[in-house]
Amino acid sequence: MTDPAAPSWRIVLPGIPITSSRGALGWSTVTLVQTGEYNLLVDTGSYGDRAQLLAALDAAGLSPEYVDVLFFTHFHYDHILNFDLFANAVIYLSTEEINYATTGGYQESNDPFVPAALYPLLAERVKPFSGEVELLAGLRTIPLPGHTPGMTGLLLENEGVLLAGDGIKNGYEFSKGEPPPVFGNSDAALRSYQRSAEVARVIIPGHDSPFRLQNGSVLEYLDSFSLDIVFAGEPGKEPETIRLPRR
Repeated sequence: MTDPAAPSWRIVLPGIPITSSRGALGWSTVTLVQTGEYNLLVDTGSYGDRAQLLAALDAAGLSPEYVDVLFFTHFHYDHILNFDLFANAVIYLSTEEINYATTGGYQESNDPFVPAALYPLLAERVKPFSGEVELLAGLRTIPLPGHTPGMTGLLLENEGVLLAGDGIKNGYEFSKGEPPPVFGNSDAALRSYQRSAEVARVIIPGHDSPFRLQNGSVLEYLDSFSLDIVFAGEPGKEPETIRLPRR
């Protein structure tokens, strides 16, 4: 029987594993976790996501003012930029990641994706934590260092669902045993893969659809979707649409 008090989850914005000759597009997963007492968002997406994020929350029957908690897997721009929409929410971020973003660690690692100038704007709302702790009932933090030193996932313990952030960016890299882009430590990133397989039955990656695990390997994706990319046409021509099929 399902525990009525157990946290539930739903994807608000799907992560998409895509890059370009211009660089990473930064379309990260945003997940809503509801505990009965709290509405919690794991990451908040990037610029370009803002209108769709608000629309998706509205479709879920939730206004931004009723989001109680933001959990940041790490402090990269594509995962945190819409924090200001949620003025009533406390923010959980690991102590290791705070130090990385505020004491020059990201500069030493040549990490261009840390918006350090934003941290003072949210610092008063941040509740630091370190290591593996019970964040809320049924929700446990799982350190997944490698991509960044303070990268941390959130485990729904009863369901075995791990919101992995960029500890696991996508199923392709995970299945091949290739670490995500590393600004921390490559060996640590691979150990984080192993830790994820130990604790989870379902992985929600930072930039891909959720997938089920069996014996530590990708068994099946739980969602499928397609992506339309629209290029503005030349004068007198219609815009060109390219559809990328997704599983």
